[in-house]
Amino acid sequence: MEVLTVFQGFPARSGRGYLGLSAAYLLKGERVLLYDTGGYGEREGLGARLRSLGVPPEAVEVVVLSHLHFDHAANFDLFPQAEILLHAAELAYAEGGGDAATLVHHLSALRQSRLRLVEGEEELLPGVRLLHLPGHTPGLLGLEVEGVGVFCSDAIKSRFDLSGPPAPPCTDPEAALRSRARLLGYPRLFPGHDGPLRRGAEGGFAPEGEVELSLRFPDGRGLRVILGRGGVECGWT
Repeated sequence: MEVLTVFQGFPARSGRGYLGLSAAYLLKGERVLLYDTGGYGEREGLGARLRSLGVPPEAVEVVVLSHLHFDHAANFDLFPQAEILLHAAELAYAEGGGDAATLVHHLSALRQSRLRLVEGEEELLPGVRLLHLPGHTPGLLGLEVEGVGVFCSDAIKSRFDLSGPPAPPCTDPEAALRSRARLLGYPRLFPGHDGPLRRGAEGGFAPEGEVELSLRFPDGRGLRVILGRGGVECGWT
């Protein structure tokens, strides 16, 4: 199973609210699978990014939507040929009004897609299993990949969500804590707003590398923000 990073997550918010910079991953095995689609800000560049990885958008066969928040699921409609997988509890939550981040106005398009609802947990492909990780939202889906780790989306949003109260927004804090406890039993995690985390010999998790946020201004200047193991570095480019 080959795993490629489509978008790197970044754990930050602005004074106006969440930046919504979520992670998305491509899995190439018996079928080509996309785990999450990014948000509105990635809509224009998603196709180009996939092509740069050697997979044109039309080659994606399965799209797993971890949950229906805008920063993870807004671009499902760019894959009309793909089977769209969503937990039934997530659709029910959205149909009931969801929360401020839920794509409630996209439900008509979602129903017209090649939607398949997942009721619990199941083996999706050999070595690839869907996990139900409720709490952040009722139907959050993770993806356990044998020999790789668990793609857990916002069940653990980032390195800052490994302990303490669950990161907001959260529909069911007790369920979120149970899901987190389950995930902490795995050796490697792929959070929704960070890079991969690996459990060390002493049991704690640490980031495998840096995550980066690059900003470009109309005058051509760029600002690079890097979150590494030791903290945050910023610099003009």
